[in-house]
Amino acid sequence: MSTEKLFHNLLNKMVNARIDLAAYLQLRQAKGYMSVSDTDHLRDNLFELCDELRTHAPTLSASLTPAQNAAFHAATEALAHAAVCLMSGHHDCPSFIAVNPDALQGCLDTLSSSIQVVNTSAPWAHA
Repeated sequence: MSTEKLFHNLLNKMVNARIDLAAYLQLRQAKGYMSVSDTDHLRDNLFELCDELRTHAPTLSASLTPAQNAAFHAATEALAHAAVCLMSGHHDCPSFIAVNPDALQGCLDTLSSSIQVVNTSAPWAHA
């Protein structure tokens, strides 16, 4: 896969993760809890994406600006932090999870701003 395709593929996956995290957070705030299966599914997807981002970071870093590299790193850290947050919350009931929505909102905000930095200064946007 070319570096350009890899870049766009990872960027699309980060955008999809942001959408999934935002939807989860919205439901969590409305209901006050989430099911274990929904939480586990999102957590596993976030960890998988973090692993993929870390695996491909050396390939991408040579073709990205320092700001883009920092934004990819911040996005990866935000995804990892959100996934770790999703591991908590089993305290009250084994069937439902009450994850801290403020922590998830912080992760979502960081991820959103990182995606914006990467997307607005995409190296192949004008090619």
